[in-house]
Amino acid sequence: MDNKTMISSIYRTFSLIWLLLFVFCSVTFAQTMQVKGKVVDSKQEPLIGVNVVVKGTTNGTITDFDGNFILTVSKGETLQFSYIGFTSKDVVVTSSDLVVEMKEDTETLDEVVVVGYGTQKKGSLTGAITAVKSEELVKTTTPTTAGALVGKAPGISARQADGRPGASASIQIRNMGTPLYVIDGIQCEEGQFNNIDVNDIESITVLKDASAAIYGLRAANGVVLVTTKSGRRNEKSSVSANFYYGMQNFMRYPEVADAATFYEGRMQADLNTYGSTARTMDELNLWRQGQGKYSSFDWQDFIVNENAPMWYGNVSIDGGSEAINYHVGISHTDQDAMINGFNFQRTNIQSNVEANITPKFKVGVRVSGRIEARHNVGVPGLDDYWQPYYAMFQNWPTQHAYANDNPNYVNETRNNATGAAIFDEDITGYTDDVWKSGTVNAYAEWQTPLEGLKARVAYNYWIAQNDQEQFEYTYDVYRYDEATDTYTAVAGNLNPWRRRIKEQRQEKTFQAQLNYDHTFNNSHHVSGVLGIETFEKDGDWTQYNTLPSNNYIAVTNGISNMQSLDNTVTMSRRAGLVFRAAYDYRSKYFAEFSGRYDGSYLFAEGHRWGFFPSVSAGWRLSEESFMENVREVTKLSNLKIRASWGQMGDDQYNSADIVTPYAFLDGYTYGNTADGAVLNGTAVSRVEYRGVPVTNLSWIKSTLVNVGLDFGFFDDRLSGTFELFQRKRTGLPAMRYDVLVPVEVGFDLSNENLNSDYHKGLEFGINWRDQVNDFRYSIGGNFTLARRMMGESYKPRFGSSWDEYRNSTENRWASTFWGYEIAGRFENYEQIQNYPVDNDGEGNSTMLPGDFIYKDQNGDGVINELDERPIAYGAGERPIAYGAGELPYMNFSLNSSFEWKGFDLQMDWNGAAGQSYEMCWEVAYPFQGDGNSTEYLLTDSWHRVDPTDPTSDWVAGEFPATRYAGANVSFTRRSDFWVKKVWYLKLRTLELGYTLPKAVTNKMRLNRLRFYVNAYNLFSIDNMHRYQLDPEITSNSALVTPNLRTISFGLNLNF
Repeated sequence: MDNKTMISSIYRTFSLIWLLLFVFCSVTFAQTMQVKGKVVDSKQEPLIGVNVVVKGTTNGTITDFDGNFILTVSKGETLQFSYIGFTSKDVVVTSSDLVVEMKEDTETLDEVVVVGYGTQKKGSLTGAITAVKSEELVKTTTPTTAGALVGKAPGISARQADGRPGASASIQIRNMGTPLYVIDGIQCEEGQFNNIDVNDIESITVLKDASAAIYGLRAANGVVLVTTKSGRRNEKSSVSANFYYGMQNFMRYPEVADAATFYEGRMQADLNTYGSTARTMDELNLWRQGQGKYSSFDWQDFIVNENAPMWYGNVSIDGGSEAINYHVGISHTDQDAMINGFNFQRTNIQSNVEANITPKFKVGVRVSGRIEARHNVGVPGLDDYWQPYYAMFQNWPTQHAYANDNPNYVNETRNNATGAAIFDEDITGYTDDVWKSGTVNAYAEWQTPLEGLKARVAYNYWIAQNDQEQFEYTYDVYRYDEATDTYTAVAGNLNPWRRRIKEQRQEKTFQAQLNYDHTFNNSHHVSGVLGIETFEKDGDWTQYNTLPSNNYIAVTNGISNMQSLDNTVTMSRRAGLVFRAAYDYRSKYFAEFSGRYDGSYLFAEGHRWGFFPSVSAGWRLSEESFMENVREVTKLSNLKIRASWGQMGDDQYNSADIVTPYAFLDGYTYGNTADGAVLNGTAVSRVEYRGVPVTNLSWIKSTLVNVGLDFGFFDDRLSGTFELFQRKRTGLPAMRYDVLVPVEVGFDLSNENLNSDYHKGLEFGINWRDQVNDFRYSIGGNFTLARRMMGESYKPRFGSSWDEYRNSTENRWASTFWGYEIAGRFENYEQIQNYPVDNDGEGNSTMLPGDFIYKDQNGDGVINELDERPIAYGAGERPIAYGAGELPYMNFSLNSSFEWKGFDLQMDWNGAAGQSYEMCWEVAYPFQGDGNSTEYLLTDSWHRVDPTDPTSDWVAGEFPATRYAGANVSFTRRSDFWVKKVWYLKLRTLELGYTLPKAVTNKMRLNRLRFYVNAYNLFSIDNMHRYQLDPEITSNSALVTPNLRTISFGLNLNF
């Protein structure tokens, strides 16, 4: 080939290549375009931070402050739009300008719910499981998670018995006992649950039936699962801040009598007790005038603040990319008590990070920390909160806090241990109680080559340290001599005291599991879990008490100052193998089988391991063809019946180990006894033989049965659940009383698994939600009835028919109050003298007009214990002389929310019934402990017109005639007058908020800015208001902080 031909050939070749390139590029550029779009909600408001991704690729972006986005795509590709709280949407690209409207997610059946060792869609659940979202928890200003959960889910029983700062509500699932708490898959203590910051919580799931069996031996009382926030993939980083400041005051507390009422009440008590009084009307009138030294001193006002501040702040950042997601949050709570010098503070930090190392392998770590501090004035007694309330009643209103009202001199009173000194930290001392804890939860997950099969390992380490310092000073009080205008010091407290406690706890958990989830032929969905778990817990507690030589140096000066030193080391170990297999066909028929093989360190070999299975099934009738007409008429979205059965073990009884650790070993107890023993022929003090090793005691076995119904109508605007349930426990510990051991042996037989009991009840929840134009609302309620019944006991025996009637527990409701029924009141002395029944056991010689007439149940003419009958419920798991501490048998709530043009209103009502409260001590006995009295006991009691004349006419009142410290059977006998069947309905939360329009917040470079006012425990409708008592307290003397009413102002912002 010559050169000319070669050049011509090359030219033609290059020309062809350029032509092909030109055509290819033309076609390519014709197919690729730059799409400019805007994403809005149903109100045409822009949505900020929406994820926009080309389907099947990593090509994506997010919307800006105006909801706009720009993305280069090929014509015909599909864009996926996703945003929290909205239904994901796919849009095929057909033009370069798009306006995409996203709708809020109202579909509940596709919601993912956290269950034991995994997740499931809500529509596929076959157990009694309730999920509570984070937005439902953050509407309360309570400092604890349990308080925020009250009223949010059916099946939860609650009682806030103490309202002191940092105190938590007691919650149970179906009144079965303290549940197991699980945070991010790790079993934990109740205290860890209560001290999570609610703004770090994504959701809480409550397992109420056999679905909890997968947690085995610790799940017999149900399980509360907490999932913390972790951010989302392909989500722009966003910062959220929440802050509120509020004022607290007593929701309700009994008022004590003023000086004039106190003085006259003592005159009446003198007449009723002694027949006469040395007190005079002239002095009573001086107290009524209240001038000079006859002025009344209000100790309640002196001790209790009118209001107490509380504030809370939280800042968090969430986000993620294609390969990582994260959440970091920090919060602080500062809550003052209603008593000066008492304060609670808590700081939380949470950091959750998850990252893909490869497309099929990811690792994550969740780190949390907490510092919690309580600082109190160091008043006498170990419970620093009890003494101030005791002082309100102990101090007389005729004595002032300061000598001559001079605040530099604490007055000498009748009881200096309750005087003004105990409320001044500089005089009496202080108490510090500090908890520090940290958690590291590391995990790794691998997607195996088998589709749907994942392998996961996790290790959790939790450590907590408690430091307590209590230092009580010596101090003087003063007498004032008016004649010489001088102050004389006398000893107020001569007993200095100091105590220091150091405690450390550690928990280590290891988990390894395989998770499988796959759908075959778009019809057969199979999922399963197989795993192992080990749990270790160790504790080291040290306490020492010293006798300090001064009020200033908080250190121990050698062994000479030390009074006592105690140290306790504890450890526990548990392990288990878990599995679950679930199947559903076209989301219509469901079946699940799960179980756990568990081991506990408490039991001897041969009794240490147990297998606890559960089965459940469901049938979604709404998907059947024969329901087609019903679906059309009622817009039926869900109708499912389900049932479950399961067994769980428990190595705890009455919130304690069923048996002492290592009781299956032979040996001796050292240091906890004054007895001695002979070892190797030598007498050794403070040593005691442990007794026969306990080798025949093992698990309490709980069998749970649940039948439930889920429904949804009108496109799920109306939805709800209904449950019937029973739990039977067998193997409750008891002793064989008919096998006698000689006293000389020095020990008794051990308990065995002999007795049984039941828990029975029902629950339902219902909710309606809808939107009319710009007005969106939701109204829902729930109700739970759950009560314990005793079962069979070991060879019951009774000495008489009365003994059986009074003391048998066989198949009876547990925890019943027995007492006397009131048949009437004595109206006058003539009725008392002619009354044929011995009402007081002393021939009615102590009876006065207004005293109770007790019903003679057996007609024998004498009122005694044979006349007691059941009068109330909830006397407690163990015998209680006074008071009622059980949670209510009935709990009910009404929750509602409303939104309109930026305004939102949340209102939560919470109530209970089926609980009891016994009034006694300070709230029932006039002048208890020679102190003051509640005002109502003195102003509304039967009394004489003339408090100096024992023959004057009687005036009727609600309460019996006043006696000192209630020294009469009308006060001291447990009767249906003093034992109240309590019911209440509280407006637990009322919150009104306003969110600024996005047109305004966009200019401020903010995504969202909301202001709100919140009222917590605003008021209560109940049958205890007459006595000024909080219906939730259990203290029979009311010497406890009642629930606090809190009014707060706050803001939420996001950018």
